Amino acid sequence: MLPTYANRLKEARTKANLTQVQVKQHTGINNKTLSGYENGVSEPDYDTLKVLCDLYDVSTDWVLGNTNNPNSSLTDAERDAVNKLDLNDDSFLNLNLSIDGRELTEAEKQKVLAMARLLLQQDR
Repeated sequence: MLPTYANRLKEARTKANLTQVQVKQHTGINNKTLSGYENGVSEPDYDTLKVLCDLYDVSTDWVLGNTNNPNSSLTDAERDAVNKLDLNDDSFLNLNLSIDGRELTEAEKQKVLAMARLLLQQDR
């Protein structure tokens, strides 16, 4: 079974009415490389994924399977909050965060902060 990203990259490209050769012309991504992504042979790095999603006008969250809405995007307020977020201090804990309409407790926010720090540390 192919990974979600492979199926969705191919679906997005075909819905955009683009061939792999046309994608190469727009992005410079080799069509052989693109074929590898669409067949689950290789995974695009984040920058490449972003370029493809921008071209196809879909979200990275949709390609990665985090949402079923291909065009979901952050609101201006959400984008502003993300850009201001500093995980190096505890200001994150002062945010009003909710999941499914329920506000997170202080302990839950601390767990989210710890997980975010761990994930970002592994990315370096």
